[in-house]
Amino acid sequence: MKETNGIPARLRQVAVIRDGPRQETVVLEADGVYYIKGETGYLQFEEENELGRVNNIVKIAPDEVTILRSGAVEMRQTFRRRQETPGHYGTVFGRWAMAAKTDAIEFHYDDKRKRGRLFLSYELFLQNERSGRHTLTLTFKGV
Repeated sequence: MKETNGIPARLRQVAVIRDGPRQETVVLEADGVYYIKGETGYLQFEEENELGRVNNIVKIAPDEVTILRSGAVEMRQTFRRRQETPGHYGTVFGRWAMAAKTDAIEFHYDDKRKRGRLFLSYELFLQNERSGRHTLTLTFKGV
């Protein structure tokens, strides 16, 4: 990878949560910026939810992905293939310990077309209780 100063990007994030027979799909579309420092890519964007504005940074390193959220939601979760990793999630209502047991991390970025796709598959635990199987697909393209 080479260094970039930041590419304005349009992104689409699809999160699917399965817990037994229950399934929920959450779709988010936003404008952001994708940039590269060394071997690590960063996707930065904002979202507005019922609690307020949330700043998101998705850090995509060769062997792990870290999602950082700040603002109305505070979150930090790192994902490493075939490992369980600790994290946390907080709002004005409280703070909870999280852990993710990651099955798959797939990332591809096409520098010529300025398009990328990140896929994560993991089991999520909140306060040591299983919260379900999650998949996250984040696609983005330069605008």
